[in-house]
Amino acid sequence: MARKVKVRRVVDGDSLVVNYGGLFSCLRRPFPVRLYGIDAPELAQPYGPEARKELASLVRRGAVRMDVIATDRYGRTVGLIYAGRRRRESVNVAMVRAGMAYWYRRYGGRNLGFPEAEAEAKTKRRGVWRDGRRARRPWDYRADQRRARQRRGRLRRFFIRLAVAGLVLIALVILLLIARTLGYGANG
Repeated sequence: MARKVKVRRVVDGDSLVVNYGGLFSCLRRPFPVRLYGIDAPELAQPYGPEARKELASLVRRGAVRMDVIATDRYGRTVGLIYAGRRRRESVNVAMVRAGMAYWYRRYGGRNLGFPEAEAEAKTKRRGVWRDGRRARRPWDYRADQRRARQRRGRLRRFFIRLAVAGLVLIALVILLLIARTLGYGANG
């Protein structure tokens, strides 16, 4: 069952911050919502800002309703968003049809119109499909970002260990020099 929600902020092409509408809605805390079944380009990627703009235009046209599907591992509500009074097509599917998001097959949605919407966007070369196969999938982009952070972390740890070893070596040399100056150690 769809519940009326008020959009507080569009985070990116597949995330919103909303709170439930109705009486005393101003007393309820806003919460994050991830759009079910889609993955939009990250803001740093090509078409990322355009995807956010498209989502903002879709959810600001009137009454917005949400069907809650699940909660993800980050604690966000995952849902289908419907704009306007009629429930023709979800905003989720509209984003894929506009070429501003990919159908996230891994999480399903086959019977909700995602395959047809993506096929139409590919055929008409909309949004991310404008450049053909060269567009980078958001999940691949995030995986590359994680690998780069891990590489930087390994390099940082290596240089920290190298610096510590250098400091220990310098301390040993200083101790040997002090011992030699005070007459301890080697005969000389």
